[in-house]
Amino acid sequence: MAKETTHRGLERRAARIESRAKKRAETVLRKKFVKERKNRPLEKI
Repeated sequence: MAKETTHRGLERRAARIESRAKKRAETVLRKKFVKERKNRPLEKI
């Protein structure tokens, strides 16, 4: 019983970590994009 529960927990943990990593990557890219836009708004317009 103990081994089964721990194995399931590890699988769920891996899935959670993957989803968190994806969200982090998306937010980081968005922040970088926004920073670039704010740094030079007059040049592009």
